Amino acid sequence: MRRSVVELCVEDHRGDGKILAEWLENKTTVNFEDWIASDRHVALVAEREGAIVGFDLMNLAGVIALLYVSPDARFSGVSKALLSALEEEALNAGIRTMKLESSVTALRFYRSAGYSLEGDATHGFGLTCCYPMFRQIGRSE
Repeated sequence: MRRSVVELCVEDHRGDGKILAEWLENKTTVNFEDWIASDRHVALVAEREGAIVGFDLMNLAGVIALLYVSPDARFSGVSKALLSALEEEALNAGIRTMKLESSVTALRFYRSAGYSLEGDATHGFGLTCCYPMFRQIGRSE
């Protein structure tokens, strides 16, 4: 996850060490263990050949807090598979609206997955922006 931020989100942090430090501050092993163990979250991991290549986290209100893919697995379908699996988990929990705040780097990905902008961008860390997005999900009947 940390490699994903550092290596893939350059358009967001622009190599600024202060921004990176703020972004990565809560991305610790202890926090990930807590998030994964929490009954208030759904956490999913993608593996390939025994290595973790992606991770996502959603709270039970349907807000996607994290979705990161390893730089080694970028553009291989891992992000799409994780998002699809998370949406299925949301449906199973009775959630019909997914929400998130996208980075600049992920904006195109979320748009291609059917997410729409919802309001103005807000400030993230330093120069970064967060773009609020949403998508209605549901099974066709």
